[in-house]
Amino acid sequence: MTHFLIESPHTKQDCAMIVKETMAIGYLTHFYWGCKTDDHRAWAIIEAENEGEALLSVPSLIRNKSKAIPIVHFDPKEVQMW
Repeated sequence: MTHFLIESPHTKQDCAMIVKETMAIGYLTHFYWGCKTDDHRAWAIIEAENEGEALLSVPSLIRNKSKAIPIVHFDPKEVQMW
């Protein structure tokens, strides 16, 4: 499995609905939200087989605006080889 950083932008007008839909699909506590500081984006690290599967953590209304970026940890030994 791969880890993906999910970035999920939404509008201020859609905020309450997006938060409620994220809760309904079971991912509310996976996300960190910028909404209370007027930055209407949410971020999460999701483990999934592929980008499409990772984006299932996002409500369908904003899925096409969201990003799923594959991410990794660097091993100290790997960094020393650079």
